[in-house]
Amino acid sequence: MTQARFWIAGCAISLLCAGTISMASAADPALEGSVRKAVSPQAQTWLTDPAVVGAVKSQNAKHAGIAQSKIDEMDDQWKAAAKAGGANPAFDAVSSNAVSKQLKQVVAGSNGRIVEILLMDDHGLNVGQTAGTSDFWQGDEPKWQKVFTGNADLYMTDPEKDDKSGAMLTEASVPLLDPAGQQKIGVAMIVLDTAKLGQ
Repeated sequence: MTQARFWIAGCAISLLCAGTISMASAADPALEGSVRKAVSPQAQTWLTDPAVVGAVKSQNAKHAGIAQSKIDEMDDQWKAAAKAGGANPAFDAVSSNAVSKQLKQVVAGSNGRIVEILLMDDHGLNVGQTAGTSDFWQGDEPKWQKVFTGNADLYMTDPEKDDKSGAMLTEASVPLLDPAGQQKIGVAMIVLDTAKLGQ
């Protein structure tokens, strides 16, 4: 092997190792512990608030027995409107409802620790949200599937740098339980600024 080939091979190994270290740091147990603490019902009391629980249960009842074709139709309409950048009555209805207003107050009062909240029902449809989303149905995504159908008590993404703020953000999804019987009724995704978890 020539000296140039040794150098190329060394660079490739270094890049591979750097990627491995990066992936390992994203799964840092200390970070997971901080996230778990930050999204616990003790820290996020709104998770058991009757108004939040009631909003999810109401939508679950409204969509009981809904066909997947109808979900796809509503999702396609939402996505088309979001892509076009024009009016989106479905998004407006969700983002301006009472539970969304309540969640926006939670974000505003978090001192920057919480960047966004998305509340989903037992089909993965948006119930309340504090920011825009490109789709109405989250039931085909890990943030809903891992928690609602996969029975994980926490699903979190690797921290990623936000293009606008420069903050390192992670999405943490947790089950939403009905306090009366502790049955799972939906999922809450909470986007956290990892640098502010200890504050």
